[in-house]
Amino acid sequence: VYSKATKSEISQNYDSAFGLYIKAAESFLNLCRSASATENEKLQWKKSASRALERAERIKQITVKPSQSSGSGTSKQSDLVTKLTPVAVDYFSPEEQSYVLKKGSNVNGIVFPSWHEKQAGLSSVQKQPKLSSLQIQSSPVWRIDNEDVLTEDRFISPHDISQNIVTDCSVCASISCCLEHDRRFGSNVSIVVIIGNRLYDLKLLYNGDWRRIRIDGQLPYNPESGVPLCLTCKAPDTGQPPSKKSVISWPSILEKGYMVLMGGYDFPGSNSAIDLHALTGWIPEHIDIKRSNFEGEKTWTRILEGFVGGRCMLTFGTGSNANIRWRDASLLSTHSYAVIDVREEETGRFVTILDSWVHSESADAVLGPNVLEIPWLDVLDVFDGIYLNWDPQVWPSKLTYHAIWRARTDKKACTHHVRAKIQSTGSDGGEIWVLLTRHVNDTRKPATFIACNVEVVDDEAGCSIVCNKQKLSNKGTYTNNPHVLTRTKIPPLNPSATLSVLAMCEDCSEGIGFDVTIYAPKHLRLSWEKEIPKFPLLKRYAPSTLEGNLTSKNAGGNHTHPTFMINPQYHLHIHPSKQATSMTRERTTLLIETNKDLPVQVLICWSQGERVNEPSQKSIAATSGRYTHGLARVTTQLSRKCYFILRLVHSAYSLSLAGDYTVIVSAFEPHQTGPYTLAVNSFARFSVAAIPQEGAGMYRKTIKGTWDASSAAGAPSFNRYFQNPIYELIFLRSLKIRLQLLRPSSSISLNVTVYPAVDRLSSDHHVMTSGAYDDPITGVVTPLTSLAKGRYWVVPSTYNPETLTGFQLIVFSTLASIELVPKRVSET
Repeated sequence: VYSKATKSEISQNYDSAFGLYIKAAESFLNLCRSASATENEKLQWKKSASRALERAERIKQITVKPSQSSGSGTSKQSDLVTKLTPVAVDYFSPEEQSYVLKKGSNVNGIVFPSWHEKQAGLSSVQKQPKLSSLQIQSSPVWRIDNEDVLTEDRFISPHDISQNIVTDCSVCASISCCLEHDRRFGSNVSIVVIIGNRLYDLKLLYNGDWRRIRIDGQLPYNPESGVPLCLTCKAPDTGQPPSKKSVISWPSILEKGYMVLMGGYDFPGSNSAIDLHALTGWIPEHIDIKRSNFEGEKTWTRILEGFVGGRCMLTFGTGSNANIRWRDASLLSTHSYAVIDVREEETGRFVTILDSWVHSESADAVLGPNVLEIPWLDVLDVFDGIYLNWDPQVWPSKLTYHAIWRARTDKKACTHHVRAKIQSTGSDGGEIWVLLTRHVNDTRKPATFIACNVEVVDDEAGCSIVCNKQKLSNKGTYTNNPHVLTRTKIPPLNPSATLSVLAMCEDCSEGIGFDVTIYAPKHLRLSWEKEIPKFPLLKRYAPSTLEGNLTSKNAGGNHTHPTFMINPQYHLHIHPSKQATSMTRERTTLLIETNKDLPVQVLICWSQGERVNEPSQKSIAATSGRYTHGLARVTTQLSRKCYFILRLVHSAYSLSLAGDYTVIVSAFEPHQTGPYTLAVNSFARFSVAAIPQEGAGMYRKTIKGTWDASSAAGAPSFNRYFQNPIYELIFLRSLKIRLQLLRPSSSISLNVTVYPAVDRLSSDHHVMTSGAYDDPITGVVTPLTSLAKGRYWVVPSTYNPETLTGFQLIVFSTLASIELVPKRVSET
């Protein structure tokens, strides 16, 4: 690269030379970070990097000077190059990826190198981990009890593991799961490596890379009882007294190494999915049993097939409630329990759980743990969470990307967008998993909330793939867990799609590293899309960003609520192309960002730009899908507005098609409120503006009435229509008016119609109506209509007679002084 830069400089191609010198400097500096490099090599590469940067700076001075000093009107050739193209950062380059991983090696102020880097023997041995307050109370001593803890030939059972006074139940449960998996499948999923001189190397996956944690074999002991004050492993029965038995083995060393990484034995706690990911690299997943959309049957099938097939390990976690019991057994709150068996029999479904916690520090406390066999339905009542880890080898296609959320000062969420191409080699669909992992450089710092939004865009159709436009789900997105797993179903592709991943971080007061890993089945090939298509940056294509706020007055909730129509709505107009002679479609993206606790959705409906009362399946052009916390996004192809000139014999008519849409922003429930930002981008010229609220700038009057035995007359076809409640509407000036009859029940079809006040009424001669009888959840609505001053009759009715219920009629008008009173009129 340096040689190419030199040639470009000699040929006076300064723009190319500048970029190449910068890349050369980056390459030299990346070589300096290599663990295999000698000190002499590192010194030489630093000099080369410095030399490359000096040449780049020299070119910068040469190209800027002419534009600063040219005072005359003459133009020289050297004046033509006055600006250098900024060198774009290639976030996928080995240098950038290595930089992120290098930054992630510093945890709690200690550097844990990559497993592949060379180590300098004793100088790289970590200090003893910080002791917990309970350990300190016993005045422990550090000592080595068994020099050959890794050379034992005996099998270690998960029942042999005992948790002592260290609050790391999730670690003990994770080690028990590894032992059980090894017993069933011979997997050796977690290994400690002995390197001699009583030193041990642990290989742990942390902050995007396999790290080397080098420790000695000393462990904390109670000086009086001789009992280890850490995880212990029950010794084989040799007939010796308990205090003489060897109770130390590699699980204790593994726990110590993990505690070193986590900052000490005063471990604040974790969950086993996090710990097992670090120990084994298996994909973590958390399932909240108590969530409203939990699917017990599907979850059981996944767990049973995964466990029996050796593809998953799992634990159960209790909640924070006190006095948790199952039958006669007492369970600890916020505790992890390893699952060592899952089975289905004629008598039912059962799981076997293991509790490694011991409640005594005596020498004979190293006893077998609690083992409980619990029916699956009881598991769902007793526990709050299921923590699973899945074998990544199940997914033949895999991509990993490392990056950093850059610090922001505006307190808005940090986002990073990355895309992957999906090429299908078969006719089947499949499921793609996306794992977002936040790097943790300070394990004692309050956890930052993160989220991952995954969108699948059909390359041929150019729009998001949403299987069910009207399917409702209040899906939690933001979490303080360092791992977020998103499982996305992919329909059969023809032949490709794009996976769009938006990684989000709530608080970015400082740069935070993260990883995005995509897992896919064999027939779906993955590759990063390094050049993301950008929307045009010309002024007339500038993206529109609108600030809004869901309040108690305009938060209508999802479409199952009668207040849905009051949600904020926007008129999106896609302008016609000057060259277009037929309808064309352009790629458009809408993005809502809000706070992490607010589940939101964006809906695009075909319209003429007016408010939409209740969207039907046919009227929906696109949707962001299920409600998601903090962010909702949709990509679709929207039609431009197109004009056709119809030339007849003596005249011509202009016909307008498409191009106008109504965008609806909503939260999941009406009481959920908060500010939001709506951003719109399109490859077409567009405009977007808020649509005034229903009745905005108008006066509102509400009337409550009842259909009783004498007035529930039904539709005109039942020949008693004008025996329905009738209201006299009087105003002294012309106005614009709109009526809404709210639905009292889901099974009632309604209508509201306005007639001129004449002696003989006819149901056919109305001045405004809500249309055919209907039962939308928002009730029936008349269009905004201009009426001349005078007297009118308003008739609210149900389709079926003898429907006895109350009703509510709302009148919006441009005049404050209108009169609306009940009036009984004889049937004509």
